[in-house]
Amino acid sequence: MKIRFLLALENRLRNLRRKYAHILYAGKSVYCPMCDQTFRKFKSAGRSKYKRPNSVCPKCAGRERDRVMHLFFAEKKEILRRKQCRLLHIAPEPCVVPNLRDLATQLYVSGDLVRNDVLTQFDIQALPFSDQSFDVVYCSHVLQAVEDDDKALAEISRVLSYNGWAIVNVPCRGVSTREFHAGGDEEAPADFVRIYGSDFTDKLVQKGFNVVPIKMHDIASDEDQRMMCLSAESVGSIYLLQHGTQNLENNTELDE
Repeated sequence: MKIRFLLALENRLRNLRRKYAHILYAGKSVYCPMCDQTFRKFKSAGRSKYKRPNSVCPKCAGRERDRVMHLFFAEKKEILRRKQCRLLHIAPEPCVVPNLRDLATQLYVSGDLVRNDVLTQFDIQALPFSDQSFDVVYCSHVLQAVEDDDKALAEISRVLSYNGWAIVNVPCRGVSTREFHAGGDEEAPADFVRIYGSDFTDKLVQKGFNVVPIKMHDIASDEDQRMMCLSAESVGSIYLLQHGTQNLENNTELDE
């Protein structure tokens, strides 16, 4: 009972901070495109050597990767749009939901392993959906916390329709993926099983995907990057995926 009260109190305080963020963080040093609002700074995220200042919007809680994806959808949404679209949003970020719901003309499904504010709970390593159930799958900063990411990628491929596409975003540093072992790295980010390297692209290809990297510098101008506090390291690596039997030539505009 006491724990429930404390959780409710914490949630109420969080909502109050967001409600009055425009006062507490008033300023014009940084800009959140999802809120269309400026602040004196963003909140920090992460811990230890992975701590990132100026990361989280104090109003909508959007992070660097969410701000980049907002710009991406603003520019590319019509290219990606399907007449009939069933969309799966894994570990949904509230600030990203409006863009994805706009694409989901037929069905929007959100899901997570433990959260209660989703439409369904599931394990990404064993999705409770039939083959080719979705035309779009959105999975941002999830795979680094999954024990068996091979299974998770296989499941994304399985539920994705033949002509569908997926966006996968992962934290990325260096060339080689680094695996963390329980209790073996005190500085590992919370809940992380691994941090990917650029070799993650090879894994995606091996899993049968056609891969188009979504490059931050092609989406965000230098001024955008400065005002939105974006960097390649903080945003992570973002990929547009389709089945290997598909030809991405129709989406060459994405890689220009």
